[in-house]
Amino acid sequence: MVNLVLVSHSPSLARGAAELARLMTQQSPLIIATAAGTGDENSPLGTNAEEIAKAMEEAYSDDGVLVLMDMGSAVLSAEMALEFLSPDKKAKFMLSSAPIVEGAVSAAVQASLGGNLEQVRAEAVGSLGNKAAQLSAPEESNVAQAQASSEAVPGSTVDAVIEIRNRLGLHARPAATFVQTTGRFASKIQLARTDNETQRSNAKSINAVASMGVRRGETVHVWAEGPDAAAAIDALKKAAENDFGEAEEAAVSTATVPVASAERSSKRFDGGLIGIPASPGYAAGPAIILKLAEPEIKQRTIDDPEVEWERLSKALDAVRASTQQLRRQISTSATEYDAAIFDAHLMFLNDPDLLEKVRLAILDGHKNAEWAWSEAIQVALVEYRKIEDDYMRARAVDVADIGRQVLIQLNGRAVALNIPSPGILIAVDLSPSDTARLDRAMVLGVCTEMGGPTSHSAILARTLGIPAVLGCGEAIGEIAEGTPLVVDGSTGQVWISPSAQISSVYQEKIAEWRNLQALARQTSRAPAISKDGIAVEIVANIGSAKDARTALDSGADGVGLLRSEFLFLGRLDTPEEEEQFAAYQEIAEVMEGRPLVIRTLDVGGDKPLAYLPQKEEQNPFLGKRALRLCLDKPDFFKAQLRAILRVSAGHNIKIMFPMVADIAELRRALSLLEEAREEVLRRGILTAPKVDVGIMVEIPSAALLAPVFAREVDFFSIGTNDLTQYTMAAERGNVDVAYLQDALHPAVLRLIDRTIRAADEAGKWVGVCGELAGDPVAIPILLGLGVKELSMAPGSIPAAKSLARTLDIARLRDFARESLGLESATAVRILAKERLGLQ
Repeated sequence: MVNLVLVSHSPSLARGAAELARLMTQQSPLIIATAAGTGDENSPLGTNAEEIAKAMEEAYSDDGVLVLMDMGSAVLSAEMALEFLSPDKKAKFMLSSAPIVEGAVSAAVQASLGGNLEQVRAEAVGSLGNKAAQLSAPEESNVAQAQASSEAVPGSTVDAVIEIRNRLGLHARPAATFVQTTGRFASKIQLARTDNETQRSNAKSINAVASMGVRRGETVHVWAEGPDAAAAIDALKKAAENDFGEAEEAAVSTATVPVASAERSSKRFDGGLIGIPASPGYAAGPAIILKLAEPEIKQRTIDDPEVEWERLSKALDAVRASTQQLRRQISTSATEYDAAIFDAHLMFLNDPDLLEKVRLAILDGHKNAEWAWSEAIQVALVEYRKIEDDYMRARAVDVADIGRQVLIQLNGRAVALNIPSPGILIAVDLSPSDTARLDRAMVLGVCTEMGGPTSHSAILARTLGIPAVLGCGEAIGEIAEGTPLVVDGSTGQVWISPSAQISSVYQEKIAEWRNLQALARQTSRAPAISKDGIAVEIVANIGSAKDARTALDSGADGVGLLRSEFLFLGRLDTPEEEEQFAAYQEIAEVMEGRPLVIRTLDVGGDKPLAYLPQKEEQNPFLGKRALRLCLDKPDFFKAQLRAILRVSAGHNIKIMFPMVADIAELRRALSLLEEAREEVLRRGILTAPKVDVGIMVEIPSAALLAPVFAREVDFFSIGTNDLTQYTMAAERGNVDVAYLQDALHPAVLRLIDRTIRAADEAGKWVGVCGELAGDPVAIPILLGLGVKELSMAPGSIPAAKSLARTLDIARLRDFARESLGLESATAVRILAKERLGLQ
């Protein structure tokens, strides 16, 4: 695929143009890299050839890269940047004189349709025709006219008249969907206004379609001629029924913490079922029963094992490619951390033991690829299901998922969910890949028999903004296709054939929620100042430079948790100090002086490293992980510490150690940090004179010993996910104890309160970086207890800031302390609802 590079004097302009272009191509793996500004705080406007060269490397594609520039030195800098590239790569780049905003949108759409470099360039160059034609500027409209054809399609054709119902007409985004739909077909396709059918346009050109300026309520006539003409017209009709991707969808939730159900099987209530709320939000629509055809596996003896092995290799390559695409898709809409779900899938596809078993069965046993692969997968599944740890045992779903995808490839059938019309998806379970492929315009909500709030499917449902209630039990199978449903992903209620009154209530909830989200996004960049004048720092949890940019766009005041694991996971070798330094430096530069808290490596448990072998543990979550693992490998650990310290000069860097249980662990870590500092200084490299150091409070002992730790750290950050797990002895992946996994349990709140009081006495501050930080019910309680910083997923920031501005924190203190004396998380939530009107 052809990729894009946008070069501008202004970082804001480049980001905005890239964001607009990405909106046109949301399901595409297209890379749009930006290089903007000088990087000099005193003179930020301008261009930097080195940064442009980096963007070119990032966007490189064998299919070619189109470079769009805004003005003046941007052209000179881009030409200079090309000289940094090797000759073979340089040949793949084309500089274009097209306008940067309109050109980016048009080029992105054409690239997503599979156009070659020249076609993408042509669309970019012709992009001003849209505006010229719509504004009726004769001197500028020649380009647009050249895009249109006045000739009728000759011969036999299939045609249709389509009404445009989009609120703003066939503007850029629906026009892009229109063109993406026609681009899937080989037939020649044209369209025209029904009141002027002699002026026909090429329906596969974004410039031609958008330049028509079709308004809401107008009709267009579409003609198709070719081998798939009828299918093309049908596809356009369906796209029009869905308003070309702008049909009403369930609003995206900013709450991230599900309240768990007390039982694995579903409960009934008068009107429906109660399952486990896994992705908040509201949805209403007919039930769609998901039926996935399982590949049929038959054992055969084959004559040419080399050919059979090659067939399997191609299937594996295809699934790798589709998995990488899913990863890019999820990282665009969420964070690199969420997208890393698919790193495990990629690693499984490359597992040497698995592949060796399959290879022997094919080459030595002369078995067919389907049977050999299926047998190996079944053996792996048996091993996973034997694991005592519930979370790790649940990963069998991921193994089965990737295994099924390869079998489907071998059978020559595409992996696709057949969802004919918008509605509520009902399934026994959803695999991560199936969840990631859900069309948000068609899948308004999800209900499953199995699953829980910490499953990969639940994470992806929250990422995609699809309300979901999981673990509904076998009763969900009694729902018939087409049954009207209402799904409340915030409470876990599934209303079956709801009354008119219930339907009306939820339609109001959906509308109100959407309006609140829109308002929150508009004000997200402003500070979060409470009604009584207290500034609340709302920061982001991130896992890459891309996440950092998304966080700033969402209004983050900084980064409260950089998960450094993104550099270590999904690879076969140790990241060197220089690679780590470059990655942290890039993120620090994005943050432009805002606080950046870097958590040192937190692996082990469910995140093993292939190049850092560990002995098998009965319960890895209670074993050598996180800081314990790093302290056991001091040279490995100091490489990370040196990289962070080198970045600290000139940036607002803070270091945070995870999984600290004992003061001796902290002191050993601080000693290694000092050794690392001395090693950096001996090289003649400066560090910040003082780098604040904090610890994660994830283990009850850390909270209980907070007065001791407070004498030796600068801050605490409470990881409520693990703190809840360890306090309640309820493993996060175990659905049977999901009712104990709510971090608003008074036992957890008391540990949080103890930590805050110890910090206050020592003049230190406390943040929360677990999922509780983004829960709108928890935010008033945390602020009332004295939390100074809330760190959350970028998508939760606008609503959190909006909520903080409505609170009188001084008046919340009595309410927060009252919560400590309650008996359960449910009681805390009920109190919050009664006192504050929160859901």
